[in-house]
Amino acid sequence: MTPINKPTPNTFILGAPKSGTTAMAQYLRDRPDVFFSDPKEPAYFASDYPVLARHHSLHTLDDYLALFAGADERHPIVAEGSTTYLHSRCAVANIVAFNPQARFIVMLRNPVEFAQAYHMEQSYVMNEDEPDFATAWRAQAARARGEQLPRRCRDPNKLQYGMIGRYGEQVQRLLATVPRESVLFIRYEDFRADAGACYRRLLAFLDLPDDGRSEFPVVNSSHRQRSQTVAKLVLTPPKAIEPIVLKLRAFLRRNRFPMIEALKAQFRTGHRRQTLAPELRQEMVAWFADDIRLLESLLGWDLSDWLDEAPVSPRQAVAA
Repeated sequence: MTPINKPTPNTFILGAPKSGTTAMAQYLRDRPDVFFSDPKEPAYFASDYPVLARHHSLHTLDDYLALFAGADERHPIVAEGSTTYLHSRCAVANIVAFNPQARFIVMLRNPVEFAQAYHMEQSYVMNEDEPDFATAWRAQAARARGEQLPRRCRDPNKLQYGMIGRYGEQVQRLLATVPRESVLFIRYEDFRADAGACYRRLLAFLDLPDDGRSEFPVVNSSHRQRSQTVAKLVLTPPKAIEPIVLKLRAFLRRNRFPMIEALKAQFRTGHRRQTLAPELRQEMVAWFADDIRLLESLLGWDLSDWLDEAPVSPRQAVAA
């Protein structure tokens, strides 16, 4: 049961994945008037992705609300940022049923660039075992039939890179559920070019004062595991010890011991994406084209650059 007069979540970063949401969440977390959940992505309301909530041991509403136990009257904004919510078919409706006054932030990235970055992320968390993105992209149909799935795959839906990147359909569903004024949309490309301007837009949307922030460091850039053996034990533990490992991870996440955080950083290394072959980029642009045009019509954006089949020159991103 929700505690009486206790602040509860009222702001949700919905996604998309690999589109700057972790950076924006961190910028909000740094403010004294915002309480942001830890973990950033509890995924509680995405009941069509139950494995994610179980991963954080969130079995009940009380479990979920316990993530916000530290929120009080100092925090007009109580937030979380589960990027699964945008492509979930039920999360937004579940959130609105929980809090009809909820506000939403959606950050969107060129889906061709997103798909490759998301493949790297799924490889990092060991949900994906195919290192070659082109092969993984072309395996989607077989995987949707339950074929060619990685042995350690916990969530086959997350290997459907093309469907997750069809933002037009997702935004259309979102705007059929909540009023347009309750949603702030941000283009990742705009965020990369001027994070400060996008941050100030977000503050205005949330009725928060400008804190004069001028530093916007890179957060959650592309990375990979240094040790596959350690990663397998931590991320995909054997069933016999999985409950123990998950409880230990939750304990360490809540307490943030400096030595443990430093050790975790040692097992992560930076990783640069490969340039897509022209024929693969052309194939992907064709796949996303109708959905990109739908998004243009919904938001009034010019997304002609997303429809460009020419390779994009590698540039360091503000955040992935």
